[in-house]
Amino acid sequence: MKLTKLASLYCCAFTGVFLAGAGCKSSSGRGGMPLTSSGFPETTLHAKTADEVKVVAGKFFLNRGYVETRSQHLYEMVFDKPTKSGQSVRALRVRLRLHKQPDDTWRLVGTPLGVDGWRTDLEEETVLLEGASQIQGFLAEIKSRVESTIR
Repeated sequence: MKLTKLASLYCCAFTGVFLAGAGCKSSSGRGGMPLTSSGFPETTLHAKTADEVKVVAGKFFLNRGYVETRSQHLYEMVFDKPTKSGQSVRALRVRLRLHKQPDDTWRLVGTPLGVDGWRTDLEEETVLLEGASQIQGFLAEIKSRVESTIR
């Protein structure tokens, strides 16, 4: 009798650990994040200069209601889109970073962010993993536009 209770206990414990592991794996928090070297949405594109990419990306985001925000980095662009209410101190932000590659290509990495206290002294950014797939699509479109202009 004790042997069956013990076997049943081990079986339940093993099943619980297995299911917990499977649940953790399926809810890893990546939220559709692409499997890229940076862990964020990214693409590699052919362009002669960073400015070519910046011009195309700027037009792309401005046409979608984003405003460009000043960045302190040479190879970075930041675009903000305030949330729907006019007096909101919250915004969506996309931070794009360009990385020159040895083979004369550029790696463009996008980070989807939420901003609380937008345009205040207490501005705070939070990575929004759920926006990764949309940013990946944006990067693919920007790549297509950049590479079509250099042909």
